[in-house]
Amino acid sequence: MASGIRIDDECRALYEKFQKGDKSFRCITFRVSADMKSVVPDDEMWQIKKNGDICQKEDTKNAMNTLCNQLVTGDAKSNAQPRWILFNFEFETAVDGRPTDKSIFIKWCPETATIKNRMVFTTSTKGLVDHLNMSATNYQADSIDEIKEIVGKLESGSLK
Repeated sequence: MASGIRIDDECRALYEKFQKGDKSFRCITFRVSADMKSVVPDDEMWQIKKNGDICQKEDTKNAMNTLCNQLVTGDAKSNAQPRWILFNFEFETAVDGRPTDKSIFIKWCPETATIKNRMVFTTSTKGLVDHLNMSATNYQADSIDEIKEIVGKLESGSLK
């Protein structure tokens, strides 16, 4: 439990699929429920599956573009919703060009979120990470530009 709210069991099930199961997801997201009583997996449109029909580097870019578009389009209430985003980023290393991947954990908390949403989100992050036993590298992003900066650093190999 985090900040008095519980972590829904569906969060662990989705994380297991992302991390250890069929690994069919490029991106999964979680959010605080509308009643602010639990952390839940986000709607299905936010769970982005891998596309095995194209190269994985291209699929990574497509999925990141889809994610960024979803974060800024839609209704104002949805856009202002903080989210925890787990993204499997596949890229080629800058040094030797070999393919590799890295799971990153983005704490998306836009400045348009209400103070209450921001507080509940912030105080619930540790509970979610602990519940999932997550070891992905953590990043905070309040804007799309910050997410694009993270992606640029991953692509250049300067993000550890």
